[in-house]
Amino acid sequence: MDAASAEGSTTRGRRDVLIAAMLWSVGGVGAKWLTLDPLTIAFYRGLFAGLALVPFVPRSRRVIRPLMIPLGLCFGVMTALYMASIKRTTAANAILLQNTATFWVVPLGVIFLRERPDRRALAGILLATCGIAAIVAFGRDGRPGEWLGIVYGLASGLGYAVVVVALRGLRDLDPTWLSGFNNLAGAVVMAVFLLAYRGSIVIPGGVETLVLVGLGVFQMAISYRLFARGLRVVGAAEAGLLGLVEPVLNPIWVWLVVHERPTRATMLGGALLLAGVAVRYWPVGRSKLSSRTIALIEEAH
Repeated sequence: MDAASAEGSTTRGRRDVLIAAMLWSVGGVGAKWLTLDPLTIAFYRGLFAGLALVPFVPRSRRVIRPLMIPLGLCFGVMTALYMASIKRTTAANAILLQNTATFWVVPLGVIFLRERPDRRALAGILLATCGIAAIVAFGRDGRPGEWLGIVYGLASGLGYAVVVVALRGLRDLDPTWLSGFNNLAGAVVMAVFLLAYRGSIVIPGGVETLVLVGLGVFQMAISYRLFARGLRVVGAAEAGLLGLVEPVLNPIWVWLVVHERPTRATMLGGALLLAGVAVRYWPVGRSKLSSRTIALIEEAH
């Protein structure tokens, strides 16, 4: 490939990653607009995303291993916690707290993967911890029971990190298959819970169904395919930085559509948290925490 072709390929890869991050960022708007409960939204979004992704995977690559069962369970719980967080607190709080996964991965990577963090990772964790503290302590806007949304957001970040570490153990499998399987498995988890404790699954109306299909197909499945394609020519660290578009745009879309404004403490905490992520991802030398782990943080969407 000549220099011009290589540059064009890299440009397209960056475009794909940016479009994927922008599609991910509209999830908060959909969740806020829908009147359905968080578990029902998580069920339908995972169902439609899985059904859209699996057909892209050849039958020979649809391999099931024992680790995938608890991984699918964790993925479903993580998704439900994130949706519950969006419903209980601001979208800004929910998406920023889920992005704490970047830092949960560090201790989990040390324990389970023997991947030791470098100084940049530790500096990023320090910045992010200050941001998280600001959001937890002062980021609430006064709605009843909002502290539960904060807890759900932190828990979704931890669940997200567990998913990433588990994906590392399955990194030889087709990533599109893993994403499709996880979304379908998460939908099954939500369906079992809804049937066991409520006796039924809500059937959404026509407009709500279209929104749920959009969340599953465009916001999850197509965005994942674009991101995976972009990663072929864009490094994991650069993709991680480009992916910061998601937590920046998510609360902006929510503010424009449903007029939900994040608190000043959330904006300050979010700036510190995203600065910590940027410090962690910034491509200076090679981090001791595997670049493949960085890529998996984004692929886990």
